[in-house]
Amino acid sequence: MNKRIGAILGDLAVTLSGLSGVFSTPQWGGRAYKLPGPNGNLKKPKLLAHVGITKDQSSIYVAFKLSQQRSIEVVEKYDWLEPHSFRTLAPAGWVTATITNKRQIATLKKLLIESRDLYPRVEVEIKTVKNRASEKDDDTSRQIDRVMSALAAEGWQPMDDDGFDD
Repeated sequence: MNKRIGAILGDLAVTLSGLSGVFSTPQWGGRAYKLPGPNGNLKKPKLLAHVGITKDQSSIYVAFKLSQQRSIEVVEKYDWLEPHSFRTLAPAGWVTATITNKRQIATLKKLLIESRDLYPRVEVEIKTVKNRASEKDDDTSRQIDRVMSALAAEGWQPMDDDGFDD
């Protein structure tokens, strides 16, 4: 991959990952940027955008959804945008951008923000991830306490000189 395409890909990754609630996974030969599903469900996420590199590595493609009317407008306005190739997605407002230079990125970023705004913001998503992490930490702490209590019951004691004060 050439440096220009790498820089564009990096710029898109930063932009998409910076949108509220967005996370990414490798999928379909590229990277899928997703949002949690209803009520913050991470197991049934909604696809926000799919980013990949063309086979000849000369450009980047980005598939994303806009409102039906907006998708028609932007496809008519920009020659680097076209209706999505899947016949069921295009009528719903999905478009594909073929990015070859940094000038196109500024417009694409605005369109991706529009796309993100089509989906409701879910506050539960962040709390769900944090709660899972803290539950796991609590389980680990309880396990350590159980092991230490069992060792103490068997007569084990920490050494007076633990070596940390040196």
